[in-house]
Amino acid sequence: MILEALEGVLISEDEALSLALKEVREPPLRRISYTGVFHPSGIPPQPEIEFIELKDLKTRPDLFIGVDLISCLLRAEDPDSLKEGAEDLISRMRRKEEIRSEDSQKSHIALALPEKEHLEAVIGRWTDYVWKPRAYDGSEAPSFEGWVEDLKAIADALKNEGINVIFYGGDSVEEMREIGYNVVKVKLRKELPKLGYPRDPSVAWSNSPVIMNMTLEHRRGEEDAAADFFSNIGLKPAFRPRFWSDGRRIVRARAEGGNFIVVRGKDRVALFTGIGIRGSNRAAIELIKEYFSLKGVDLDIYGVPLPGYIRDWRTGAVHLDVVMMNAGPCVFLSPGRMGFYSFLKFGDNIDFVDAGSVFNELGVEVDEIPAKGSEITLVNALNIGRGKLVVDAYNEEASDYLEREWGLDVIRVKIPQVEAGGGGVRCASREYYTD
Repeated sequence: MILEALEGVLISEDEALSLALKEVREPPLRRISYTGVFHPSGIPPQPEIEFIELKDLKTRPDLFIGVDLISCLLRAEDPDSLKEGAEDLISRMRRKEEIRSEDSQKSHIALALPEKEHLEAVIGRWTDYVWKPRAYDGSEAPSFEGWVEDLKAIADALKNEGINVIFYGGDSVEEMREIGYNVVKVKLRKELPKLGYPRDPSVAWSNSPVIMNMTLEHRRGEEDAAADFFSNIGLKPAFRPRFWSDGRRIVRARAEGGNFIVVRGKDRVALFTGIGIRGSNRAAIELIKEYFSLKGVDLDIYGVPLPGYIRDWRTGAVHLDVVMMNAGPCVFLSPGRMGFYSFLKFGDNIDFVDAGSVFNELGVEVDEIPAKGSEITLVNALNIGRGKLVVDAYNEEASDYLEREWGLDVIRVKIPQVEAGGGGVRCASREYYTD
């Protein structure tokens, strides 16, 4: 579908491309919201199912998908730039590249700093943004000054390990430049209080970053900031899972970086993705499956059921990386927060498979993390390779266990404000590859 859509752009008349570009900018989206079936008092934001009925579209479905993909990545604004963009993306998607697993050695990591006024907009609206009003150290949240301290702690820990650290963000990022960090300033189109979790709007499985597609409205726009960052440092994103056609309608993909974990086994590679409240939907999985196929990458994709929530978001799991961690010698789980024993395998068909068989075939051991600590950051650690993890210092029992039982090098940082916003060290970082 992706290749056909891009090749369709190359052979289309200018008039058809101009019409498609107009529809891409104002798509006739229909929405079905989960909120409509819940009691409305005090519920956190819920996802929507977004789709386009083919009868509502004036453009061919494949042309809509191709033009949308080009314009969202390359800012194409006319027929000529669309055709140039199609050629560029086709070339990049077909480029053979190594797929990096979670425990690959890291050399470059980006951190993102939200604007002060964006964080302050959360105060009084904590439920709307899925945020805790107080951090675990007792401080009020969110605090811009506290965010800066948390990110400095992460950055310093990474620099001590020889990793190149760079910050990106809007005007506030200049504060990081003033205290000696490398920064890239990007254009922020809207209020983005969760910009500080750069794990979600992109993934870096290879040298070509993939831009994601956020589920909730208040996080949309983070993808553009991530794409702008990569373009500024000379890394062109290769793909973005946006729309997929099931033959009846065009479905908007839900794809967030915290929902993907790559595990390299003895002789195969597996991509695990969370299926839940903001988990990957069928559209995202089918598009990513095709993307890897175009690159000639043979890997298995497994959907992991995650618990959702209606009222209290602390009882659910938004992303896979708050219940599963690839630490290298072992995959650590919080099995009370995931559907552990059965996974969905996405191939030509969708099959139920036993989790034990999957890990056995990969040659990977599985262990349960001690549950005392933060429900968000227990397994949300950044694996920088060579058996080293950067973790939330709050989870001391879990950290001791990782060191004692597995011989891992655990680097502790205090991140009370990052945790209060719903993330850990992995959420607050984005590795990328330049070699």
